Amino acid sequence: MPRISYVRPEDVTEPDLVAILEQSRTFGTPRLESQAVRAHVPAVLRTFSASWQQTFREGVLDHSVKELARVFIAKSLDCGYCAGQRSDLGTQAGLTEREFDEVIEFRESTVLGDREKAALKWAEAIAWDPNLADDAVWAELHAHFTEPELVELGYFIALTMGQQKFLKTLDLRHGDLGTDSLAGLAPDVAGRLQG
Repeated sequence: MPRISYVRPEDVTEPDLVAILEQSRTFGTPRLESQAVRAHVPAVLRTFSASWQQTFREGVLDHSVKELARVFIAKSLDCGYCAGQRSDLGTQAGLTEREFDEVIEFRESTVLGDREKAALKWAEAIAWDPNLADDAVWAELHAHFTEPELVELGYFIALTMGQQKFLKTLDLRHGDLGTDSLAGLAPDVAGRLQG
């Protein structure tokens, strides 16, 4: 069991909260387990979900860059729960497990482009050492992104990093609330839950 209990989805009656939990079953990022923890405080569930929708699923920056940054943060924090998730929009944009396999060693990647590598350098700096965002990194960022895209990317990296650190302390497990929906799971995680 997680260190903070899940609110049972069937006990949620407010229509907007029911819709948020249903979205987690449909899209899977964020997964139902993490949303069921946030549901203890409806304002937290609402504000997190609104930020997630507006800056991750929507926004000014193409989704695949944000998804690569999210998975980089998850893998670098060793958050298996978050690293085991994939965005349906990222899949639709053409991201494959090969890109996700290379996010940690992105500098040596032959799959990721300069734009993605610049974003991942900044994600690394935000997560681990702000001094890594030196003038050379900023020159790369400004060469590949507009300032509105950078604002969104930086905000999203910070949002996902904080949430992933929070969730890692809770010991959440995929499938704790059932396996009727495998939406948003990496193929290996979905396979384990089906098998």
